[in-house]
Amino acid sequence: QVVRGRRPPGPAAPAMRFGKKLALQVMDDQSGAPYLSHKPMKEAINRTVRELRIYQARVQGVEQGHHDGGAADNGMAPAPASPAELGELEERIAALDRQLFALVDEDLSRIHQHVRRGEARLQAKLAAMQCHLMDATLLVGEAQLERLEGVLPAGAEDRSALCRRLIELRMQSDPPSSARELDGMVAEYNALVDVASQHAQYLEINVAGFRKLLKRHEKQIPQKFRSRPMPCLGFHRLVTHTSRQLLELTKQLAAVLADARQRFEEVVSPEEVEHLLRAFGGQWLELAEFKGLGPECEMVLNIQRKLKDPMSSQLMQVTASFSGPGPGCPGFLYPKPGAARPSGSPAQAKGGQPPPAAPASVEPAFMAEFARPGGYPLAQAGVGAHAAPEAMRAGFPGADRQWRGARC
Repeated sequence: QVVRGRRPPGPAAPAMRFGKKLALQVMDDQSGAPYLSHKPMKEAINRTVRELRIYQARVQGVEQGHHDGGAADNGMAPAPASPAELGELEERIAALDRQLFALVDEDLSRIHQHVRRGEARLQAKLAAMQCHLMDATLLVGEAQLERLEGVLPAGAEDRSALCRRLIELRMQSDPPSSARELDGMVAEYNALVDVASQHAQYLEINVAGFRKLLKRHEKQIPQKFRSRPMPCLGFHRLVTHTSRQLLELTKQLAAVLADARQRFEEVVSPEEVEHLLRAFGGQWLELAEFKGLGPECEMVLNIQRKLKDPMSSQLMQVTASFSGPGPGCPGFLYPKPGAARPSGSPAQAKGGQPPPAAPASVEPAFMAEFARPGGYPLAQAGVGAHAAPEAMRAGFPGADRQWRGARC
């Protein structure tokens, strides 16, 4: 039954092919960043598959010749391939596979170097913004808190309350300056989100490309001709610990600014808030939304979490390396984000029901390091002015790690 006034639903628009999506992103990216060589890699796999089909046809000819006792079919069947010819075909296929992974190694090395440069750029912007937030007392350093506690008659029992009171006093003492500072920091944050989003998109498109190509390689190239052990998860290293920390910090700064705006509207009279906002067009500048890592990168983190568990790791590795006729085993460790788990996976060990989904993000290691007595994690819930970890100024853990090569 067709509802009057509504058009019947039509077919869904076809999803954009990955090659076109990659080409569009490369075209939009004016930074000259290196991307994976999708087309050359795809062509390399296709050449290997063509040689493999020739090899399989010759092997079947040899087997058929043995079965028929060497008799030709009316003299029309080609002569069976000799062992030397089969050996030459095998070496040609193996050489093509080595060429593919030489290209993979080269691309991973170039892309990882660019990821490190992107991290340095993002880290510099985060550090600059942290300084501005500390100047406005929206972030309070531990040393500053200790000096403040030293001049108080009695030590502060609740540092969160002390931070909140500090920012409220500053806002009440000079609302116009506080409003301008907030507006300027939101504009600075929005520019930071642009840089962070570019970094996250760069990781996402390259991780997706490597996953798709390596999954196809594992499905189409028999184990006998693979020049690398499977699964090849070297591309997981692109989702670095440092990138995760920087992107998580970017998301947390939004909570700091949103909390500061709310607190400003609570401690300043509504009439004055309305009057001050007229200078900004009657409302606050919109705070840009930052989504963080994409689904491909989150899937990488999810797989790495599972591989760290001894039981899950052993079962997943055995299932992934199984080269028998069972469906779903090749490409087991290259799952598409959001795809159903293959049967027999560790997720269905009990009663066929998958376990609860893992959290989308993991708390950065340095957050736990700086959440010691006397300091508070950035963007702690319910805290108006936040204690600031020194990680941005001192450098992030893992930032000085050297790339150890991109071999799978």
